[in-house]
Amino acid sequence: MNSKFLALIFGWLAITGNLAAQNAGKQGNDLSACSKYQSNYQNFYQLGDFRKAMPWWILAQTACPGSSKNLYIHGVKMFEEKIEQEADPKKRNILIDSLLWVYDCRIKYFSDDPWSPKGYVLGLKGTAIQKFRRQDYPKSYDILGESIKLMGFQSSAAVTLIYMQASQQLFKDGAIDAGKVVADYETVSDIISNHLKKNSDDLSSKLVKEQIDNYFAGSGAATCENMSIIYGPSFPAQKKDAEWLKKVIRQMKQASCTNSNLYADLSEALYIIEPSAEAAHDLGLIFMNKEEKSKAAQYLQRAIDLGKKSDRLADYYYELSKLNFSKLKNYEKARTLSIKAIEARPNWGKPYLLIGQIYTAAHGEVFSDPWRQATVLWAAADKFVKAKAVDPEVADEANQLINNISDHFPDPEMVASRSLRDGDSYTVGGWIKETTRVRSKKS
Repeated sequence: MNSKFLALIFGWLAITGNLAAQNAGKQGNDLSACSKYQSNYQNFYQLGDFRKAMPWWILAQTACPGSSKNLYIHGVKMFEEKIEQEADPKKRNILIDSLLWVYDCRIKYFSDDPWSPKGYVLGLKGTAIQKFRRQDYPKSYDILGESIKLMGFQSSAAVTLIYMQASQQLFKDGAIDAGKVVADYETVSDIISNHLKKNSDDLSSKLVKEQIDNYFAGSGAATCENMSIIYGPSFPAQKKDAEWLKKVIRQMKQASCTNSNLYADLSEALYIIEPSAEAAHDLGLIFMNKEEKSKAAQYLQRAIDLGKKSDRLADYYYELSKLNFSKLKNYEKARTLSIKAIEARPNWGKPYLLIGQIYTAAHGEVFSDPWRQATVLWAAADKFVKAKAVDPEVADEANQLINNISDHFPDPEMVASRSLRDGDSYTVGGWIKETTRVRSKKS
């Protein structure tokens, strides 16, 4: 019997005081007694009397350590319960060491078990370290890393989460660099993505994915500068590899690096390989944020051309309308595009709001006459009213916009001087060509 196992036995004696274990040294070498020891420990185990089961478990483990995988599964459960109950730090430490030793024994005797191979048990051991001895997270990280290497896509969601948690902490301690954290995130993300590919309704994997993303984002390693340093040099050689591009784009999105030059380069390279309406739309927004207006317009138009049957067609028209309105100042074209967005999604209020804002911004350019300028604001108010009528979600914004322009309506005297009254029909000229109703400024 090795010294480590003797320490386990005597540690248990010191903790439980159970005198039945005093026979362990004599009876442990009697291999013919294996069946008896197993039967006795299992009887007490099934009754939930772990205090009486443990001495017999020790004897069974000594006499026939390779007899049954359940020997170690039961041992883990008994030690975990005792650890949770033990308040004395020294005794608790003995128990934790013993628990980890049980995992080592299981690996020694059952590493080739097809249902729970070495990698699987290492995952359990690393998780136990993180649970009962959190200060040993560097050791947990190494063990879980080996587990993930052995298990690959078969790694459990819990193992990937704890591994990423340890990775984050080690980076903060200065023990690993940003590149290692990114590599760890890449590894566990691929595993969880594989889980979800097999079962998109896997709630556990969905929750773990969210937590892993949060750990990565909060690690301090996921800076745009670090991402560019890590992936920038590889881009020229990898720019035709769609899977690599998607992986890095996903990571840069998670790190909120969508305004970086590398992100734009990655996205354009992926679009060349796999052109799609959604990719073109994303590129349009990227270049809009970078103030590259003509390139933004080019990609947003491609999104429209490729997305005629897409349920996001309205979004594509709307974004191009916003670009023409706010960046290119092409108000008439912006209105045409917003009308297209409304046709694609009639109950969406935002395009109506945008047309109203277009009219508001353009009213001083359409006409030079103050009266006719003011009439354009009536057409703008109509669009704001229509927006909240079709889409209650924009009601607050619509009301605020109406309030903003109401003070610029013509005063009652100006309205009366043209033989008009509030509520009368009025057609706004120019390119606006809207029939609206007269409104005077309220005093």
